[in-house]
This record gives sequence, structure tokens and C-alpha cells, in this order.
Amino acid sequence: MLAVEKHVSESWCLMYIKRWLNAPVQQPSGELIVKQGKGTPQGGVISPLLANLFLHYALDRWLERTHKGVEYVRYADDVIIHCYTQSQAEQVLQSIGERLQNCGLELHPEKTKLVYCRDHRRQAKHKIVKFDFLGYSFQPRTTVSKRTKKLFLGYDCAISISSKKRIADKLEALDIVNLHYKSLVGVAQHLAPYIRGWINYYGKFRLSAMNPVFQQLRKRLVRWARKRYKRYKTSVNRAYEWLARVRKQYPSLFYHWQLGYS
Repeated sequence: MLAVEKHVSESWCLMYIKRWLNAPVQQPSGELIVKQGKGTPQGGVISPLLANLFLHYALDRWLERTHKGVEYVRYADDVIIHCYTQSQAEQVLQSIGERLQNCGLELHPEKTKLVYCRDHRRQAKHKIVKFDFLGYSFQPRTTVSKRTKKLFLGYDCAISISSKKRIADKLEALDIVNLHYKSLVGVAQHLAPYIRGWINYYGKFRLSAMNPVFQQLRKRLVRWARKRYKRYKTSVNRAYEWLARVRKQYPSLFYHWQLGYS
């Protein structure tokens, strides 16, 4: 509330925020449970905003004041701290742990780790050289030099394994095989918002890493065709050949087809 009062002067607004923070939780049975402990209500509309405001002062401003040579990236409660050496990283990590403890928070014991960004310039050995952030996996990857066009070891990001699994689960939930459309056009229109959204987010870097997702989609489209058209029920190969012909005739039917992926 100290942070809120710094930015909000209206007394009626402060009153409602205090009520929100102290509101009881209603169970599905209708039972009201009085708030236990600290923090903002889980699922509350302004809880993410209040958490960000708290962390702005508990972590962001404190880092800028006490560790001026350290850069950081924070999205909600996911944070990456950039350090130059292992000793600096260890010192900063200990310092952050103490700071958060003083603010009534704690670092996640399993998710918090030191990562060595290994590439062609940093060749030392470290047991952890990979981390996930916002659905992307950052790790050493073979990269083509823009200047020399030769391969070298870089440190880059691409869609993470867990993100690909979530998309695969969503494809399963969409139940493409049982979509009741008369033609593939209807299926394409139904899936367009999902495909476009996945590509626009996860395809910003190394779109080719999404190939397994496109292959999963392709298999489901073939299964749809085999169920929809009798002439393909007994032949998987003919169904794949049919889908290839459709792609050649209508290359803009699916969004990933437009980008050259089958």
C-alpha cells in the first residue's frame, strides 16, 4: 500500500484497493474463507498490477541503486540478471535473496539458477548452459554468420520444448480429425487464429524450430482427410499426396504454408 499511495492520491481508490486485498475467498460451495497470510488474491483483476508495482520497488529500483553495473530483464515474477563473471553472479544472487527476504518474498529454490552463456567466445565448462524465458529456450546453437556466411557457435533463442508440448496439447484439444467441415477451407479458417498467433509469437526467432509443430498439424490434417474422404481411408500415402497437391494449388490456404512450411 505504501507503493500504491505513492502513485494514487484519491482516497476512494485507496479504500477500494485495501478492501480488495483483504477480501475473503469464496469457495465453489459458497463458503467464505477469510484471508490468511500476505499477498494479493490469486486470480484478482488487479493482482498482477499490484505485484508488478511491489516488485518495481522491491527489486527493480533496488537493483538499479545497488548494482549499477548489472542489467536485468523482468516479466512479472520471471527475472533474468545479466552478470559478467561467475563470482559477480554468485554475489548478486546472494544479495537478491537477502533483499527479497527482507521484503517478505523468497527465490524459487528450483527455478533459480546460474547459467553460463556458452558460445564461440566463452568456452569454459559449466553444468548449466540453458534457460527458458517467456516460452523461449536460450542455449548454445549453431548459427550462420551474417558477415562470413560460415557456421559458428552462438547463444540464441528458439521456441522451448515445453511451449511445443503446450501447442501439441492444444492441437489435441482442438480435435481436428473430427471437425465437421465440407472442405479443407473450413478447417483452415477454423485453425487460422491459432496458427497465426503461434507463429507471430514463437516464430520471431528461429521459425524453423517450429517444424515439429507443423508436422503435428500436417499429420492431423491427413487424418481429417482420411476420415472425410472415402478414397483416402485405405491409403495414408494418397492422403499425404492429396494434401501436397492442395498446398501447391493453394499456397496461402494455411498461414504457415505462406511462409514456406508444410
